[in-house]
Amino acid sequence: MIHMRAYMTANTQHRLKDLMQWGKLKHEQISQIMLITKESVLGFLKRQLEKGNWKGVQDVLEGKPMTKTGKFLFMQLRDHVASNLIMRLGLRKVIAVGIAIVVLPLVLAKISGSLIGKFRGND
Repeated sequence: MIHMRAYMTANTQHRLKDLMQWGKLKHEQISQIMLITKESVLGFLKRQLEKGNWKGVQDVLEGKPMTKTGKFLFMQLRDHVASNLIMRLGLRKVIAVGIAIVVLPLVLAKISGSLIGKFRGND
């Protein structure tokens, strides 16, 4: 069972809208942000799996941020996504970190849901 609520902040949609207005972001930029975040997450998780960190990746995908490994990987992933947003879109650091905090749980939920769907479909 995926417990992504543990990663979610209260009123995620409202916060994203406020962040868009505050950062003067356009809808086109939001779609780029989602794509960059997805690519960053997949690349990060792939590198962690190649390092043999199966348990940490599993904790992150299952939405268990309270485990030490899950929390550590989630923080690293958030910083990685923020760095990619700064480099690829030229966003200010405060905006990139805010976006990563809001968007990352949504992307993780989508990715983990699709991965679990693929594995259940193969059974």
